[in-house]
Amino acid sequence: MTQKSPLLVASVAAAGLGMVMYDNTAITVALPAIRDAFHTDTSSLQWMLNGLSLMTGSMLPFSGALGDRFGPKRTFRAGILLFAAAALMGSFSTSIGMLIGFRVLQGFGGALLLPNSTALLNANVTPETRNHTVGLWISISATGLIVGPLGGGLLISHFGWRAALYGHTVIALFGAWRIGKLDDGPRRENSLDFPGIFTASATALALCAGLIQFGRRHANYPLATTLIVLGLLLGYLFYRIEHRVEHPLVDPSWLTDVRTRGVLLACAIYNGTIAASTFLISVLSQDSRHLSPLQGGIVVWMSCILMPVGSRISGRIKNVPDLRKIMLLGSIALSVGYVIIAALSQGPFLLMLATLSIAGFCAGLLFSGDTIAILNILEPAKASSGLATLSLVRQIGAVFGIALIGSASELFGRATSIDNGKSLAIALAGVATLSCYFLLKKALTATVHD
Repeated sequence: MTQKSPLLVASVAAAGLGMVMYDNTAITVALPAIRDAFHTDTSSLQWMLNGLSLMTGSMLPFSGALGDRFGPKRTFRAGILLFAAAALMGSFSTSIGMLIGFRVLQGFGGALLLPNSTALLNANVTPETRNHTVGLWISISATGLIVGPLGGGLLISHFGWRAALYGHTVIALFGAWRIGKLDDGPRRENSLDFPGIFTASATALALCAGLIQFGRRHANYPLATTLIVLGLLLGYLFYRIEHRVEHPLVDPSWLTDVRTRGVLLACAIYNGTIAASTFLISVLSQDSRHLSPLQGGIVVWMSCILMPVGSRISGRIKNVPDLRKIMLLGSIALSVGYVIIAALSQGPFLLMLATLSIAGFCAGLLFSGDTIAILNILEPAKASSGLATLSLVRQIGAVFGIALIGSASELFGRATSIDNGKSLAIALAGVATLSCYFLLKKALTATVHD
């Protein structure tokens, strides 16, 4: 392997992750404008966000296998170009259905680039420069969290929501060009758990569709109930399949081990509550306070600005007892923070922004902490599959969070008012996040004793 500049390697890998971060935050700011442009409802916005996450989560195992077979360099380049092309095509959508379709296509591109950016990084750095390069990668990628809400908000304010999807092309072309300077990773053949992938994806789709249907203003309750029952049956089928196949998508022993089960469940819950709360806060701040997209972008930016700081703090922890303290503090502070944000959602604006930034810091603690926890729990030979499962859990958690808490906001809104419904749903997210404290306490206490 030829020695590569850590800055070059990090900047190419960050073109992928940073573009996804930019997209997530810019689109979140654009949600009210998209809703008004297409005269649609909250359920359509939920599908617009969940379509991308469902596709990304479903395709992550295929993406890893494609990277193994064709090399992470080629797979990453295909993913970053597809993600940007789908975003650009989405900007020309003439209906919400068309836009959702292009978001699903973006999800496939995201699945191709996310795991292969890590593989590409590992193939181009030495053990001595790995930590430095990873730090640069995360720091450069995090600019997407800053540029997304502010740059996206500015573009939307002046040119409309479609402009938020234009910037992807420049980032993708940079990444596709500079990747030529990097070495490819090793190629190998891997087995795929096709029955597990299919049933896991079908489970998530059925449950997500059922939950969103329940929240619609003119809900078809028999259909919603049928979808949820179908999702539960498919989930049980997935569980049975994973016990029978030779190379399972999720190792069944992790579901019975109190340590891995606790971390993965907590990860699913707080990824769901964070995604749902960010979605609701963006819409609520622009609706109830009559903020412009740029001002709404500042609100989302405040919820992201301290995430990298929290991640860096967790990333420097060397032992499990300290990690346990940090993650427990982060989970309970995030829970309380969302309850306070719900109470302040129509109160003092600056106080709400300050609480949002603290909640973002706590989210950063958890996002980095769960990765370290999984690496500490699993033996080295299972680290790669453990991190792949963690990525899958994050995506599925976000899907369920947006579906469940977003629908709860609609139900609460019909009982009170639209704005109060969103505030109550954010409070519900805070209460749900509290369960992560108990899950992590049990899981990480067992890890300490081991």
